[in-house]
Amino acid sequence: LLNSDLLKSDDAASVEHILTSNHVGSILGMDSCARKPLVITCGADKSVRVWNYLEKNCELCRFFNEEALSVALHPSGFHVIVGFSDKLRLMNLLMEDLKPFKDIPIKACRECRFSNGGQYFAATNQNQIQVYKTYTCEQVAVLRGHNNKVRS
Repeated sequence: LLNSDLLKSDDAASVEHILTSNHVGSILGMDSCARKPLVITCGADKSVRVWNYLEKNCELCRFFNEEALSVALHPSGFHVIVGFSDKLRLMNLLMEDLKPFKDIPIKACRECRFSNGGQYFAATNQNQIQVYKTYTCEQVAVLRGHNNKVRS
C-alpha cells in the first residue's frame, strides 16, 4: 500500500500507541525550569510528563483521573502546580513520582505560573488572577479588572 492509501483509511484514525512516551492527543500546558534542563507538559490524555531536553527523554509520567488544564514548574525544579477542572494542586517533584502537597480550590484554572524567584505563584480564576505564597499557600492578592477570562 502507498502512504496515501494509509491516510485515506478509516482504520488509521483508530490507532492508539501503547508503548509510547509521548502524549496521545493535544498538549494543553507546558513550562520549563530555570535551573535544570526540564520541561513539563500536560495533555488531553490525562497525563503530566517531565522531560529532560538535554538527554531527550521522558523522565516521569503520571496519569490522573481527570484532565490537567495547566501546569507550571518551579524554578528550582522541585515543585509543580497543576490546574484541574475542580482544583489547583501544588505537588513535589520526586525522583519517581509527583507527590501532592496542597489542593487549592480554584476551578478550571487554565493558566498558572511561578514567579521568577519561585516564592509566589499565580493562577487564573475566570477573569481574575490569584497570587499565593509558594511554601505556605497563603493568598497574597487577587488581581481584578479583566473584562473577559484571563488566557495567558
